[in-house]
Amino acid sequence: MSEGQPECEYTERMVPESAHARIFWEHIGRYRFARRFVRGKRVLDIACGEGYGAAGLVKAGAASVIGVDVSAEACENARRKYGLDSRIGQAQRIPLPDRCVDLVVSFETIEHVDDPAAFLLECTRVLVPEGLLIVSTPNRPVYSPEGTANPFHQVEFSRSEFLELLERHFRAVRLYTQFPQTAAPWSLRSLPAERSPWLRIKGFWRLSSWFCPAIRTHVAPATRASADLAVLDDDRFPSSLFSPYVVRPYSEGSRERPYVFVAVAEGVRAQRSDGAGLPLSRPDEPRS
Repeated sequence: MSEGQPECEYTERMVPESAHARIFWEHIGRYRFARRFVRGKRVLDIACGEGYGAAGLVKAGAASVIGVDVSAEACENARRKYGLDSRIGQAQRIPLPDRCVDLVVSFETIEHVDDPAAFLLECTRVLVPEGLLIVSTPNRPVYSPEGTANPFHQVEFSRSEFLELLERHFRAVRLYTQFPQTAAPWSLRSLPAERSPWLRIKGFWRLSSWFCPAIRTHVAPATRASADLAVLDDDRFPSSLFSPYVVRPYSEGSRERPYVFVAVAEGVRAQRSDGAGLPLSRPDEPRS
């Protein structure tokens, strides 16, 4: 949302020591949002990366946290730096038994897999029937208005497509947004928008960055090196008014066009007799 802020080149793994400020704070914001759901829960973080987010979920009171990532190097870092139970595995073949976790967290993963439905099937397989999935993905009409802008993405979703896919697998889905590109001028969500009309007012950018330092393009080295990244806080008033990284409930009335959707999906749908529902396991694959 800044005046003259450079375009951000999205990388596919958030490394705290080197990530662009926008990437850094977007990822921190998602894990900060997830923290409110984890207390006392057995949690699985799919595509956990180097482990900063999963470590934050442990500190938020999760009963246990398992991280899964395709990168052996990332898993080793998560074990060494944060003491996490981090395992090598794929999103479409999660190396866990059926119904073993209460909550699955997976941020910016579903757009990378070649079969998103198969990925969600795996999530529902490892979840208990009343379990939760917290998942994020770019909003295609805003993120890629002229076609897929990211060569690492296999598929991107509009709001309706994202909801339809999740509702096939879960009984209830709540939608949230992050980083608005635009919003109606009368909505408070226009304050943190990238193309905020308030930026035309002299001094607004300085005021907003004073309230919310995270919107600046610089991240202090001490912040990057922190072992408590997922507890870094900019979602308290008045900072939250100006932060695009706060995850907020979807509001149609605000006319917000976000870059990212975050969904909280609850309650695994049972398999239907015609096979169109959700099997809890694949009969041809042994499970540990």
